[in-house]
Amino acid sequence: MIEQYKGYEIKVYWSENDMGYVFCVFSRDGEGIEESGAYFYEENALLGARKAVDWLVEKEELAAEG
Repeated sequence: MIEQYKGYEIKVYWSENDMGYVFCVFSRDGEGIEESGAYFYEENALLGARKAVDWLVEKEELAAEG
């Protein structure tokens, strides 16, 4: 599954090595910037990826203010 979220690309996929769903978050430039551990459900991996993006956006906003 691929989703655009707040300007970032999220990819959620099944990992045979981890025996679960894993997410990767890619920057606006296409650089891989975050990868998760395994999740039992695809939906939980997607929620985890969105939380990771929310954190990145918050960090960017704080840096812009400071």
